[in-house]
Amino acid sequence: MKSIIWVPIKDYFISRKRVFVKFLIPMLISLIALLFSLFFNIGNSEKVTLVFSEFVDTQINIVAILISFSVAIITILVSADNKNIQCLKETESNKKQYKPVNGKQLSLFQILLSNIAYNVIVEIIYLVVLIAVSLIQNVLPIVSLKYITAVCIFTILHILFVLLESVAQMYLTFWANRK
Repeated sequence: MKSIIWVPIKDYFISRKRVFVKFLIPMLISLIALLFSLFFNIGNSEKVTLVFSEFVDTQINIVAILISFSVAIITILVSADNKNIQCLKETESNKKQYKPVNGKQLSLFQILLSNIAYNVIVEIIYLVVLIAVSLIQNVLPIVSLKYITAVCIFTILHILFVLLESVAQMYLTFWANRK
């Protein structure tokens, strides 16, 4: 059971060319936020702890909503039975953008499904991490909260970029004869 959870993540990374791009922009933004927080005094420890606590609480709510949204997309995708979905299942993905998995070029349907499944798993893992951080934040040193915030910014931006790509793919899926 443990290994089945990692299959969508493994397939996501194996099948994508230039997957680093989805990590690059969130990494740059989170590094800028981290450097800003390290070089500028943003308040006393009570204020930093309060802002961090509110930030984590907000993130928990946002990620829970994103998980619901992503699961809804999967439901729509696997339950829809129309010519657009059938066409996606029969059309191979672009070999310039996607690599074969197990010797087979993925269909556009598999690409879309792997995007969404990857996102759901990352969102669930992130939600668990956020809950853990929420529980232990009072025993962490103040400076570590700045690093955790940078990681949170990176993770939520990465999730949003992958989700944005999935939404665009879903849009094009149900747009008849879109070139």
